[in-house]
Amino acid sequence: MAWAMWIGVFLGVLSCVSYAAAAVAQRRLAVRLTGLGEGRMAALLRHPLWWISVVFNAGRAVFQVASVAFAPLTVVQPLGVLTLVIGIPWSARLGGRRVTRREWRGAGLTVLALGALLAVTVTSGGGGLLEPADTVALSAGAVAFLLVGAWVAHRFVSAAWRCYLLSAAAGVAFGVSAATAKTAVLVLTQEGTAGLIDPSLPATAVIAVSGLFLAQGAYQGMDLGAPLGITTLVNPVAASVVGVVFMGETYAGGWFGIAVAVVCGLGAAFGIRLLTVGDAPEPRPAEPEAVLSR
Repeated sequence: MAWAMWIGVFLGVLSCVSYAAAAVAQRRLAVRLTGLGEGRMAALLRHPLWWISVVFNAGRAVFQVASVAFAPLTVVQPLGVLTLVIGIPWSARLGGRRVTRREWRGAGLTVLALGALLAVTVTSGGGGLLEPADTVALSAGAVAFLLVGAWVAHRFVSAAWRCYLLSAAAGVAFGVSAATAKTAVLVLTQEGTAGLIDPSLPATAVIAVSGLFLAQGAYQGMDLGAPLGITTLVNPVAASVVGVVFMGETYAGGWFGIAVAVVCGLGAAFGIRLLTVGDAPEPRPAEPEAVLSR
């Protein structure tokens, strides 16, 4: 029914807004924690912005799951570009600066490429659930991949490349956790409290939280555009791969979709390069003497 699809679209937009709010909160938190040494992790967990980002990320996941219950994935998934449209100017505004022309060009190219990519990076959605053994194997492999990715990222001196790798790893974490979360929801629906022992529940918690920490690291020293663009790009690709390999889904785009995805991925990569903006000094209030002398 038409009304159901519009409900799905509305929930999909709410998911994008929640994701953008979480990303902006994490970026502001990264700015606040700049310069801290060994106590950074403790300061991170004590800061209200961290828990605000956790709440918004949880809301994003809930809205996303609810949206695909009302509307087809081919309708909901391309809405993901709204995260960039909302997040980039929002973050710049809070940082006390304007979005540059270079960033607008990068954002426009990334949004166009990402929208087309998300439109073809879809699966049939007709597969089943993750089997417990597959959940354990997938989770162990994902955690190992994320740990190696984080280790490699921190070997780079370049803040830009460190950002690229950490945000890509965060996208993988969010994509994998989307698959385990889908399994957890359906298992609980079908089996009730007996489903609480399914490994998909702890797997979702561990991998999703790992993604949050990786994304937080990606925002350190880098403005919001590039890391958010990469995470938004990698997330659905990782989820689609898990769906096809482990859940019996089929790729709906065919060879044409793969070709389009490759071209769009290259376009998005160039756009993300234009969006790569390092830290700018925080705006400071003018000194009283300077104000009086004007």
